[in-house]
Amino acid sequence: MVEYELFYLVGESKEAELPRIRTAVEEIVTANGGSFLPPMTEEKRKMAYAVKKEIRGTYIARRFVLPGKDDREEDPEIHPIVTIARALELSNDILRSLIVRADGLPELKAIERVERSRTEGRSGRYDRRGAVRPMPQAPVVPKEAVKPVSEGDIDKQLKEKLDI
Repeated sequence: MVEYELFYLVGESKEAELPRIRTAVEEIVTANGGSFLPPMTEEKRKMAYAVKKEIRGTYIARRFVLPGKDDREEDPEIHPIVTIARALELSNDILRSLIVRADGLPELKAIERVERSRTEGRSGRYDRRGAVRPMPQAPVVPKEAVKPVSEGDIDKQLKEKLDI
């Protein structure tokens, strides 16, 4: 048996149909002789760029096994992976898919992510809506600590620094 990892992306507009899409993908793999392994990861994220006019989506990764060349009863001309990849590519529900051999891949587990607010971590003084955030205040120095300086004192200090 050979272990593979299937990674596919479903757009945010199809989020309500996600259980149906998951079962359809399972049917595609099982119809071609594969069987899924228990761990599955699923994560909603904003994509780096729009894919078919979708900017957010759900990433799903699953592992499955297919019979190796020695384990298969018949030797079809087209490998089952090619058939699975073609069916996933032709699906209107799946934006992108990728199938790789899982020999050297690490264990499949959920990624720990910390969501931050939209304005957190932004640079500048304006938040998303254009409202001005208060500027940090400079430390207040008491008046007693400030010594008045006359023009003569400034001239003396300049002459000392310039050695005139």
